[in-house]
Amino acid sequence: MTKTHTGLVVLIAFLAGLLGAWVFTAKKTDHEGVVIAASVKESAYDRVMRTQTIRCGYALWAPMLMKDPNTGKLSGVFYDYVEALGKALSLKIDWAEETGLGDFPAALNFGRIDAMCSGGWANSARARIIDYTSPILYQPVFVYARIDDHRFDNNLAAINNRSILIAAIDGGTPRVIAEHDFPEATFYSLPQLSDMSEPFVAMSMKKADLVLMEPSTAAAFAQHNPDKIRRVPLPAPLRVFGTGLAIGGGQDRLQHMLDMATRELISSGEITRIMDSYKPLTDDFFPVAPPYKETTP
Repeated sequence: MTKTHTGLVVLIAFLAGLLGAWVFTAKKTDHEGVVIAASVKESAYDRVMRTQTIRCGYALWAPMLMKDPNTGKLSGVFYDYVEALGKALSLKIDWAEETGLGDFPAALNFGRIDAMCSGGWANSARARIIDYTSPILYQPVFVYARIDDHRFDNNLAAINNRSILIAAIDGGTPRVIAEHDFPEATFYSLPQLSDMSEPFVAMSMKKADLVLMEPSTAAAFAQHNPDKIRRVPLPAPLRVFGTGLAIGGGQDRLQHMLDMATRELISSGEITRIMDSYKPLTDDFFPVAPPYKETTP
């Protein structure tokens, strides 16, 4: 073998070793018994087990996930829940990446993160490409207006008008709802990495007329900005969403593991204790109902 050929073989072996860090070879046979090698991408579950770490993406969303502007310390309902999840599973939690609401499905499916850990609403649009774990709570979605604006009280039809501006973060579920329910309305769009309070800031500054949001985010904004916004009176919420972790599509083994640990945290009362520690911002959350009925002997 020539030196050129030897060098080529060494180079190929080196590249194969690098690929082995994220790909393993599975063997199968054809109908004549000939062995065929098939490359299989490492699953999120296998990656988590190999590293003993769950790499979390997150978006800032009070009181689910908050960051102290001075220290950078994270807190919130989902921060505490995911840390408890890691402890229950004996896994490290790495809060690796702040991720846009429209970008996180790609981050999951390309393996940059293992889970979107700030909480999210399972919906049919996202179900095409990602999955969600069992919810730890349910959240209603309402319409909010400025404190002195009563144009839409018990009158959803008034929203579906080209002259009405709805403030919404690009890629977020409130925008999807608004596009479906009020297709004639116009949008005041905010970038994907905007804080969830930014639509309320825009509305209070009269850059928009309405915001579609769940009540805890509205309450967090109102806490620091009294007499700025109000919930529009309606017969019922626009939607009620279960809120859980988002994971990549087809990651069944990871989903089963996280679901089992989540059910344990719910039944132990840990999730209730976490939500109670963030009152009154969590007062409008709907708890997960137990899958059983207590009886008196």
